[in-house]
Amino acid sequence: MAIDWGARRIGIAVSDSGTIATPHSVLRNEGDVVEKLAALARQLGAETIVVGVARNAPKFHDLAERLRQKTCKRVVLWDEALSTVEAAEQLRAGGRKRRDAQRDIDMHAAAVILQSYLDHTGGAS
Repeated sequence: MAIDWGARRIGIAVSDSGTIATPHSVLRNEGDVVEKLAALARQLGAETIVVGVARNAPKFHDLAERLRQKTCKRVVLWDEALSTVEAAEQLRAGGRKRRDAQRDIDMHAAAVILQSYLDHTGGAS
């Protein structure tokens, strides 16, 4: 499971095969988000949680640690550089209208992050 953390929305992606990342959903960034993410990880049977990290943003380390404590799962911080840009390009190339693309961009960015992680690790979690 991968997370693209945003101020208003959190994109979620998954990989059933350990090879291909798939956009899953978007959560609003409000309330006890760590509990919501932990519950979703349990529901999905996630073995590893990949958190997309913007450079020089210590808040992600805190989020990762809270998720690790809440889920007892492996939590990996992964560079999210240009994930939203790449996701937007993929959506446009797929013929998505701008409004529809904006609504789904976060989960597609999470899929870009997860795919990068899977490609780098060979799918090992």
